[in-house]
Parts: sequence; structure tokens; C-alpha cells
Amino acid sequence: MRYPPEPWHMRGSAVISVFRVPRGVVPAQHLPSGARLISLAGNTFVAVAFVTYAPGSVLTYDELLVAAPVLDRGSVAVTVPQIWVDSEASRDGGRELWGIPKKLARFGQGSSIAAVAVTGGLKLPGGWRFAGPTAQRLDGRDVRAHAGMSGRIRLVRTGWFIPAGGPLGYLTGRTPLVSVALDDMRLTFGQAP
Repeated sequence: MRYPPEPWHMRGSAVISVFRVPRGVVPAQHLPSGARLISLAGNTFVAVAFVTYAPGSVLTYDELLVAAPVLDRGSVAVTVPQIWVDSEASRDGGRELWGIPKKLARFGQGSSIAAVAVTGGLKLPGGWRFAGPTAQRLDGRDVRAHAGMSGRIRLVRTGWFIPAGGPLGYLTGRTPLVSVALDDMRLTFGQAP
């Protein structure tokens, strides 16, 4: 097997910013049949995250992703319409196990996709936990999975550098509504067979 079996147990850190964008600009080709983006007055809210998975994870790699809330089979779920990783094993596993459209990328200065600078940091008390379903469509296959994440949250300021001609160009020039850093992050993705 080229990648670990599910579930994947991960640990690391993340920077997450939430943007309000017109619903029509969010890529929707990876929504499963019947699912639709949740919107308000023609806008939807997308989270853009840069994640580092550290030693202690089933795989170690960096990831840049876009996530959006959807209504799927009468429940709220999350879809990932765009995502890049610097690990072939993560790319293959994400695509084959959960229908997540992972592509390979290199991160760092001069990235043609996005870069982020983080300043400040107001710690919020306690630990935070989030869990719920994901809903994806890839290669003609609808796939639903479960994710659970926990960690400590800091409110931060972010400066995103997104080339206008790149795949995230619809976010160029937009200011995040809120940005957080997630420290001591634990993530479990997928179910045991």
C-alpha cells in the first residue's frame, strides 16, 4: 500500500482564515450528488488553511486547503474543493480513500498558489474540539467520511499573498473575516474498516 490505511491520526499545527466570497466563484465540481454550498445573501464562507503535520502523525507533510460548508443529505458537512500537499502518499491516500482532490505542490517563498504571514496571537481559554462529516466527489465517486480535530486556538492576524492568476485567484485582495492559529492540533480522519 502506498499510503496508511484509515483512519489517519495526525498531529501538528495550522493557520486558518475564513473569507466571505460570492457563492459562484467557489469551485463546485467536487460536491457529491445532491449537495450544495451553504450561502447567505449569495455569499459563502470558505476557510483557507495552511497545515503542517509533524512527527507523531501517520505521515509528515505540509498542506494548503480550501474548505466550505455544504448541506448534504439534510445535514451540514464540509467539502474540500481545492487542496495541495507536498507528499505523494498523502495525495494518493486522500484521493483514493476519501475522494479529496489532492494535488502535489511545493511550498515556500515564491509559491504560485499562496503564502501566509502570521502576526500577533491572543490565546483563547481551554481546548477546542470540532468533529463532523466530509462530503466529496472525485472521478465519478461520491465519498463521505468523518473528521475530528482538537487543539488550542489563538486569534491571529494574517497576510495572505495569493497570485491573481493562480488557482486561488478568487481570494486575491480579500481580507479574512477572522484568522486563527491552531496549536497542539490532533486530527483523526476517516473510519476504521
